[in-house]
Amino acid sequence: MTLHTLAVFGRETAHPPALIESEEALKRTHSLPVTDDEKATEEAQCAKLIDAAFNKCQTKTRHKKMLGKGSAYLWESSPYCSYAERNGVHVMFTGEVSEWPGGVNAVDAAHDAFVRNEPPLEENDAHWLLDFYNTFGKPGSTDSTTERALECMAQIKGSFAFVIYDSIHHRVLAARDRDSAQPLFWGCTDAGQLMFGSVAEDLDGCNPTAAPFPAGTLFASERHTVAYSPGEYGWVIVDDDVPGLLMSFLHTGKDNTSWRGVKAIPRVTSKGVVTGAVYKVASAQNMEGVC
Repeated sequence: MTLHTLAVFGRETAHPPALIESEEALKRTHSLPVTDDEKATEEAQCAKLIDAAFNKCQTKTRHKKMLGKGSAYLWESSPYCSYAERNGVHVMFTGEVSEWPGGVNAVDAAHDAFVRNEPPLEENDAHWLLDFYNTFGKPGSTDSTTERALECMAQIKGSFAFVIYDSIHHRVLAARDRDSAQPLFWGCTDAGQLMFGSVAEDLDGCNPTAAPFPAGTLFASERHTVAYSPGEYGWVIVDDDVPGLLMSFLHTGKDNTSWRGVKAIPRVTSKGVVTGAVYKVASAQNMEGVC
């Protein structure tokens, strides 16, 4: 049985990549909530989405965390589904990792701690991931951060799907293992909220309908506040509006310095209408994929 996980992000928190938003969502994405009423409405929409999934979960293992700005997490705790938070960074993880970057073997570390009758180095895989996020999640250019993240993802051995929200640096990351062993779906509501979840039915509010998150990829969205002076009118503070990036952490096979591309494949209804796109990592024979 698949455990429920669900992450909802408001328009001020994350911006999805192109082609997974409806026309209505596109209008809202480029107009962030400003008034107290708009912010309250987005919070209420988020709570409604989370509560609908929360009511389907096992009462003894279900948890939810409201993160503010129309964002929240929901998960069912188990040895293969965990949550961790530290210094404003929230991690939701499903799966089981045997080896983390740098050759850190989580299974051996847990066994050694048990033999020595000591507490484990980390409580669960979400905490391990939080440790490694801190190695590439430092402030700096988005390019350098995502490159370090891709290198980290490529070294992980095991099955995983995760969502990270860094409230300090206004960054959202999501990834799924190369073999798609862990279920993960994503989509965007007409209200402009970006959603990730392990159960497709929990994302019923998405338009177009939620699609499988592509295996072997990392999604990254980072909001930046920019201040500039347009001249005699004084300073203006705005939020940049760059779509999130979807990148493969699979090497091309030719060397270990380049990554495979990601292809956008149009979604077409039975009536021949294009409704967004699904994404897929380019094969080794076709490396011209684009995000």
